[in-house]
Amino acid sequence: MSQEEELVFEESQQGIKIVFWGATMAGKTTALSLFHAIKKKEDPESVYNFLKLEDKATERTIGFDQATFGLGSGSGKGFKYHLFTTPGQDRFKSMRKIVINGLHGLIVVLDSEKARWQENKDSLTELFDILGEKIYNREVKLAIILNKMDLPVDTRISAADVGKLMLEAGVSDKLRDTFASTFEVSCLEALTALKEAWSKGEWNPKQRPQPVQRIIQPIQMVIRDILVSQLRKA
Repeated sequence: MSQEEELVFEESQQGIKIVFWGATMAGKTTALSLFHAIKKKEDPESVYNFLKLEDKATERTIGFDQATFGLGSGSGKGFKYHLFTTPGQDRFKSMRKIVINGLHGLIVVLDSEKARWQENKDSLTELFDILGEKIYNREVKLAIILNKMDLPVDTRISAADVGKLMLEAGVSDKLRDTFASTFEVSCLEALTALKEAWSKGEWNPKQRPQPVQRIIQPIQMVIRDILVSQLRKA
């Protein structure tokens, strides 16, 4: 690990850490990029950094992506939350274990394309082999987003299929309530809506376009659940 990477992981211990996990090309980097762009637009003082480590030729993550934000009001926000993505390719299995070390929350990104069923399944199996007990015990807060819902209906799965997918992956039905609250999203539609609103100079944080709000909501939910849990412990 490079000196820069070590610094990023060291900084992640100074607040709460949330990781986007999923198969390659599921939309993890795009979801994080959208969240970063929105925060930079709405509350630029809360944005500290955004690091992307990717293969320029394929635009695939080769290490991780990471962004840091401040929580609270006013400049110099003291409490930080750190968002990471994991690389999805098989050859980065060891890197994924490093990235999820010390996390407080998870955003599991599933690819709705039917042809990606096995890749989603393998990704979930790996995740729960590593963190299953911590997730079941609610030690790690979890949200599931099903991306690419802009695909034709006959080529994609829906939130109703997520429970079946996770059970096939060996995930306990202890998380049945989580299966039921899967967020159906389209990063592509969110990106299009974002560009259109900004090109017209129309942006109201209280009236975000619906495709954009669907990306924001699960991230905010996990942040809230972590903070509530930590307050109760304190």
